Amino acid sequence: MGMDSQGFTLIESLIAVAIIAFLAGIVYPGYTGHVKKVYRVEIAGLLIEQAQHLERFYARNGSFIDASGLSAGNDRYRITAALNPQDYRLVATPVADSVMAGDPCGNFSLTSTGARANPGAAAHMSRKACWGQ
Repeated sequence: MGMDSQGFTLIESLIAVAIIAFLAGIVYPGYTGHVKKVYRVEIAGLLIEQAQHLERFYARNGSFIDASGLSAGNDRYRITAALNPQDYRLVATPVADSVMAGDPCGNFSLTSTGARANPGAAAHMSRKACWGQ
């Protein structure tokens, strides 16, 4: 009579763990990249929403100065607004300890003329890639 096999051997278990770790190493970076892309689209949308708010304020008041109700951003980006009588500039900066810290798109900037930019973006990142448009 031969030995009966009862469960996994240590080697089989180590091989299974190694395969799982290898697969996780391939899948996780892709997942993280997708999550960052979603967060970029989210902040771009929030900036556009804030620009629309400012345009409505200007239509009622004839100036962007003292516009209220602007968003400060979210857990991943902080939004600052430079408001002048006839123009504005919104800038979204990644929060230092968030998943977006060090993102290759850098900051997001939107002006009253509709100009979109990414100050501090890596050279390989296009405006289309960062803004999702």
